[in-house]
Amino acid sequence: MAKLRFELVGGQALDQPERALSLGEALVEDGVLSDEQLRAAREAQALSKAPIADVLISHGMVSDVDVARMQAELHEIGHADLLQDPPEVRPLKPSEIDATLRHRVLPWRQIGGIPVYVTGKPDQRQQALNDMAPDHGMAFFAVADQPSIDREILRMCGEQIASHAAHRTPDEESVRALGTVRWICLGGLLACGAALIAHSSLGFAVMCALVLGLNMMTMALRLSAAFASGPVEVPMEAAEGTVALADRRPLPKISLLIPLYREAGMISTIVAALGRLDYPRELLDVKLLLEENDDATRLAADLAELPPWVQVLAVPDGRPRTKPRAMNAALDFCDGEVIGILDAEDRPDPGQLLSVAEHLRRAPPQIACVQCQLAYFNATENWITRCFQIEYAIWFDVLLRGFQRLGLPIPLGGTSVYFRRSALMDLNGWDAHNVTEDADLGMRLARRGLRCDVLKTVTWEEANCRPLPWIRQRSRWLKGYMMTWLSHMRSPAQLWRDLGPGGFVGLNILFLGGAVTYLALPVFWIAVLIALINGAPILLDPMPGWARTPLAMSLIAGQVVMLGCATLALWRRKTLGLLWVLPTLPIYWTLGAAAAWKAVIELIVAPYYWDKTRHGISRWARSDPFSRLGRRPGSSS
Repeated sequence: MAKLRFELVGGQALDQPERALSLGEALVEDGVLSDEQLRAAREAQALSKAPIADVLISHGMVSDVDVARMQAELHEIGHADLLQDPPEVRPLKPSEIDATLRHRVLPWRQIGGIPVYVTGKPDQRQQALNDMAPDHGMAFFAVADQPSIDREILRMCGEQIASHAAHRTPDEESVRALGTVRWICLGGLLACGAALIAHSSLGFAVMCALVLGLNMMTMALRLSAAFASGPVEVPMEAAEGTVALADRRPLPKISLLIPLYREAGMISTIVAALGRLDYPRELLDVKLLLEENDDATRLAADLAELPPWVQVLAVPDGRPRTKPRAMNAALDFCDGEVIGILDAEDRPDPGQLLSVAEHLRRAPPQIACVQCQLAYFNATENWITRCFQIEYAIWFDVLLRGFQRLGLPIPLGGTSVYFRRSALMDLNGWDAHNVTEDADLGMRLARRGLRCDVLKTVTWEEANCRPLPWIRQRSRWLKGYMMTWLSHMRSPAQLWRDLGPGGFVGLNILFLGGAVTYLALPVFWIAVLIALINGAPILLDPMPGWARTPLAMSLIAGQVVMLGCATLALWRRKTLGLLWVLPTLPIYWTLGAAAAWKAVIELIVAPYYWDKTRHGISRWARSDPFSRLGRRPGSSS
């Protein structure tokens, strides 16, 4: 092992020897970097203001190990090769684990009872040491490359990281504390069933009245959002004292979390998509999140030629095995000021990160995140994908835009959403037990007075193109919506105070109204079928005469509003060629009814089960969507 020196713990920074050479110059003198490469790196650094080490590594000019070795020489401390000489495995104290994750510094050795720590940032070792071992009078330090340190942290602290990731969100905000509420809901469903059996005609009428009442409120919300969405984009006013990124540097470092589970074939696809991003590589911090026991995907990652700005993190095994748990585990390993989420099949616009950075720079502090629009590159593959594309168009080009302008809480999407790191950490990350962690996080943001803006920049995804996978995916979404509604409605009075009347009503319509509408569809179709067979409007017979016309009209008006939103959305996306699909949407929504009842069953027997969506099954999954669609990736249409 290279030379080590004692360092005293104290409140002041350690004295550093004067260095004759900078890191770049030392690497040139050592022969691992050329003068031309150093000049190019300094030109890039002048624009990004990133540390020169990040520039050199991200552009592949030198390796992490070369930089760590040279930093050790410049700081006159030891260099540790953790592949050849891994840390001694010993139980870590809770305070050590907290400090290890906070600073990403790891206990390595004991020499004469004095601890030796390895760090990837030797200039910050005093701060780390103050947290790691405040009771020690002295300690040794060595330098290692950060990816190796992160790998060893996951190995040594895996059990604690897995537990913290699963419980990062406190009980009072997590669906994991909803056991009793779920059984109350089951009892309510059984009571409704008993009432229907005992008084089938009256019970059916009451149930239909409740459903139709929710339908009227849902229709009113959609209509309000459609009018509020406006015909044109309204430019965002900059917060006081802010300027455009073109006039102010540096750009923020952006961490991208990309969870992968049983998706060995998707690694090359997502890395190719990330390679098109128009953002300085030294400011990209990409984390591929693999489950510890997913051997096939881990092997594929090991064999892939990943760029130096992409790091693989093997998430320690634990329960629940969900996407939000994996992202929670990765939070402490992120370097970025902004943290974004992408899925394995995503293909974001090349300028997306620049748009996000510019928007967050200009936005006031209460804008905690931005949601980018989603579209499907296989939208015209078959009838299901066409309907799916229409749904997305309605959601992003009409409803979300309207919700944003009305000041209503926005359920976030699970991908292409970018957070200010500080806001995400204050929220304690994602609820690992909620299978629609994105929608829940949007509500928790709103309850703290924070907001989300929707950007026009587009990410292209793969639409489910087969009925059964579509139903499984939709059932997970609807189960998560039900869980989110139960979670936030456990204290209605507090929810009202947090969101105000408009937000309270909006949350209930979005989550409860959407689920109930799907659940009621089979009953509606059965009533229609009976009416056609008997030639009598049985659906309305038990109802008072004064209620029949308004309720019937609400059904018709609800369909008209939804089809109107669809037409507006297709016009805004310049995809009016899909208008012929609109009359078939009621059949498509009936598939959602099957998914909704599957979700109800799972909510009771397997609430945290994550029904994984398979990617790469479309026949267009390996093609370039932009050339086939006839427009550049940066298009927002």
